[in-house]
Amino acid sequence: MNFVQETFNLEDLDLENKSHNYLLAKNKIIEGIEQREFGFIKDLYDKNIEEIIEIAKKLRKFDSVLFLGTGGSSLGGKTLVSLIADQFNNFGKPNIFFLENVDAKPINSLIEKINLDKTAFVVTSKSGETIETISQFFFLENRFKRKKVSLKDRVFVITEDKQSSLKKIQEKRELNFLSHPSEIGGRYSIFSIVGLLPAALVNFNIRKFCDGAKKLLRIIEQNERKFDDLFFPMLALNKLSKKGINMSVMMPYVDSLNNLSFWYRQLWAESIGKKRMGVTPINALGTVDQHSQLQLYLDGPKDKFITIIGKSYTESSEERLDCYYSSNEKYELLHDISLEKLLYAEMSSTIQVLRKYRLPLRVIMLDSLDEAMIGSLMMFFVMETIFSCYLINVNPFDQPAVEEGKILTKKILKDEQNKDSI
Repeated sequence: MNFVQETFNLEDLDLENKSHNYLLAKNKIIEGIEQREFGFIKDLYDKNIEEIIEIAKKLRKFDSVLFLGTGGSSLGGKTLVSLIADQFNNFGKPNIFFLENVDAKPINSLIEKINLDKTAFVVTSKSGETIETISQFFFLENRFKRKKVSLKDRVFVITEDKQSSLKKIQEKRELNFLSHPSEIGGRYSIFSIVGLLPAALVNFNIRKFCDGAKKLLRIIEQNERKFDDLFFPMLALNKLSKKGINMSVMMPYVDSLNNLSFWYRQLWAESIGKKRMGVTPINALGTVDQHSQLQLYLDGPKDKFITIIGKSYTESSEERLDCYYSSNEKYELLHDISLEKLLYAEMSSTIQVLRKYRLPLRVIMLDSLDEAMIGSLMMFFVMETIFSCYLINVNPFDQPAVEEGKILTKKILKDEQNKDSI
C-alpha cells in the first residue's frame, strides 16, 4: 500500500474507547473479506483478466469507442481512463468517449465529429432496464441506420444474464454479450469488467490494479492495528456528524484524480444516505477550488470534514520556469521552480490554513499514481464506505429511495404518449 493517511484537529473527540457499533462493523468487514461475502471481492478473485484484455483487443481495431451508461456504469471506467489519458489528450487509437446523459446536443455534436463506420460502442446497465442507457442505444442505432452502418460486431452489451429489456435487445439484434456479475451493484463495479474494460483500452495495467486492491484487503484482514489506523477517520466522522459536521469534502491536488472524486461521491451518497442519516459528499479540485470554495470552507459554517489527496513531491528533472520578463528583471517568486513544486506548495499552504482554522482534516499522500497504488486507494474507499454504513446500521448495497423517481419518469412518459394518441 503506497499511501499515508494523517488526521488533524480531532483531538477533542473521544476516540480511544471503541464503541460496540465500531466493533460490530469491524467484525463484519473482516468476516466479509475472509468469507468473500461481498460480490465485488468474490469477482475480484475469480475473474479472468485475460478475457477482458482480449475484448479490449477487439475494440482497438476501431477509431472510436463510445461507452454508454450512467452512474456506476460509467464513473469507475472514466476514472481509470483519466489516469492514463488527461483532459487534453485524445487518447490516440481508439478515442474513448463516455456518454452519461440524455442531452441530445452534445451527443449529436460528437457523432458529427467521428466516423461511424469506424466506431464501436459498449452499452452497460446491470439491470438491463436503465431508461437513460436504453434511450442512448436507440438514439445511436437511429444514427447508424441513417448512415447505413451495420451494428454487427461493433456493439457490446454488458448486463446481467437474465431477461430484461436490454438483454432482449441484445438477443434480437444479435449483439455481443458480456455478462455483468449479478452480485455486484453498479457503484461497486470498478473492479469488474465494467471498470476494467475501458481501462484496458488505454493500456492501464488492470492486473496490477486488481493486485493493489487485493493487497489492501489483506492488510485489513490480517493487521488489526492497521485496520484501526485506516478506519479511524470514519470513526471520527461518525462522531462529528452528531455534532453538526454533515458534509465531507474530497479535494485532490492531482488533475488526473478529479474523476475519482466524482466516483467517490456516488459511491458514498448512494450507500450511506438512508433513514435520514448520512454525510453529504462534496467534490473539489486543488488548486482550482482554492479560488471558488476555500473561503466558504474556512470562514463559513463549521459543518465540513475535509479530505486532501496529494502526491508526494521529490526534486526531479521537471521543467523549471524561466521567469525573466525583461532584460534585467525576473519574477523571483516563480523563477527556476517547476509547476509541480508550485502545486505542492499550494497544497501545503491549504493544509496549514485548514489546520489553523481548526477544521477536521484528513490528508492522504500518495507515493505514486501507478496502477497498484490506485487499486489500493480505491478499494480502501470502497471498504471505508461500507464500514461507515455498518457504523450507523444502514445497508450499504441498496438504494430504495431512488426507485420512486424511476417509476415516476416512466409514468410521465406514458402519460405523454397517451396525450399524443388522443
